[in-house]
Amino acid sequence: MKKTISLILLLCIFTAFLSGCSGPEINVTDTNEQQISDTVIQTGTNTETEADTDEPVKENTEMKRYFIFRIWNFKVRDKAKFRSIVDAAAKTGFNAIKVHMPWHLMQDENGSIDYSAFDEMLDYVINVKGLPVAVSIDFARRYGDKMLSDDEIQRDMNGNLCVGDVYYNRATLSFASDTATEKAVAFYKDAVSHFNEKYKDKILFYLPAFTPYCETEYWCASQYDYSDVAVSRFRSGLSQKYESIDKLNEATGKNYATFDDVEAPACNSVDALGKLWYNFRHDMLKSFIDRLAAAQKEAAPETKMTIQLGSVFDEATYLRCTYRFADLCENADIIWLDDAPLYDHNFSMDYVRSSLPDHVVIAQEIDGPRQYAASEDAYLNQGLISFKRGAAYLSIANWEIDDYYYQYEDEWKEIISTWLCDDPPEVIEIKENAPTQTVKLSEMFKRKSPASFITKYNKALKTADAVKITVVDDLK
Repeated sequence: MKKTISLILLLCIFTAFLSGCSGPEINVTDTNEQQISDTVIQTGTNTETEADTDEPVKENTEMKRYFIFRIWNFKVRDKAKFRSIVDAAAKTGFNAIKVHMPWHLMQDENGSIDYSAFDEMLDYVINVKGLPVAVSIDFARRYGDKMLSDDEIQRDMNGNLCVGDVYYNRATLSFASDTATEKAVAFYKDAVSHFNEKYKDKILFYLPAFTPYCETEYWCASQYDYSDVAVSRFRSGLSQKYESIDKLNEATGKNYATFDDVEAPACNSVDALGKLWYNFRHDMLKSFIDRLAAAQKEAAPETKMTIQLGSVFDEATYLRCTYRFADLCENADIIWLDDAPLYDHNFSMDYVRSSLPDHVVIAQEIDGPRQYAASEDAYLNQGLISFKRGAAYLSIANWEIDDYYYQYEDEWKEIISTWLCDDPPEVIEIKENAPTQTVKLSEMFKRKSPASFITKYNKALKTADAVKITVVDDLK
């Protein structure tokens, strides 16, 4: 009887299909009845219906790429100006906006929090223009407000405060200061909670930045951090590690009478004490990053966290403290590189992606327009290579919508038409049989320049499309 009913149902459906009519809605509730599949497979804008099979439906795992226009807010943008920038970027084809949010413009020196100015910006980008937003929270405060005392700010070797920039005197908190970092972490958690509640998955990621250049590292304008709290913690850590001053002297070749006599060496020091100082600075930076990551995941577990590095390997890396980048991004989701226009981007991308934890993806930033050797070819090359070697995100920074922007607009459009289309090129993967190169961080630390490593890389690249670079972290 059930087989008869099934045949009648199928005949009705087939008849309705031939006549071009939708036919009546049919509900089959008997669990023993053979079901007719309504599985829908979405491919681009076309929809087709397939019958059930024993094979599971494969999810679309194609990586979504974003080309992002970054908007600075060292002071809150005029509403009309902000909207005109967003409009122009969207018209070109950028598919996301990165909004810079200084801590002091959201939480004043008395602790009062007001997000309204930035809510207005995000409302326009998300709800009017239909674009997702990347949130960059800038922890360099305006020097002189009461949020950070001089004791909570980084200092250079001469005792000068880490204060400055072209916009205004911006102070960088000491990563070794518990009081400063606690205030920053508490605010970050509140900010993530606020924006997540309002905009949820329309926020691509959150990016905490520390330096006056808005990167998640030490400012490379000088040698930091020699604040009293940092040097004190360095000495305390050595005391715990070596227990006696004699053991420290034996390990470093020094002749200190007590741990209180230990002097923090220059950041470019390559002896045993210099390595200990580098690792101490690394530990302070990593600890702060990890605490921010934990606060973000507690406030909004599904969100992504990004760290942005000026470079993981250039002549200033020892100042930035980013040699051990893989360790820094252990609890992050995205690592953002700010390589200069003429940097060897093939090397940069292969070097980083060879060593990343599996859960971390790469982003690149095109810096301009007044960079050394900036040109249409240099910026186009950086953009195309970044995506071709696995970047999920690319942005342009330090640009206004002016003549400089339009000078390069054809390059932006070529990057967009090549990689944000329905059928982008194949990403160059690092294959199992790819040529290999070994880089020891101790050698990088001593040489302070990537030149010889890049030369070896390019020799290997002549025999394959990509090179697997094994990074040996022997700085620990």
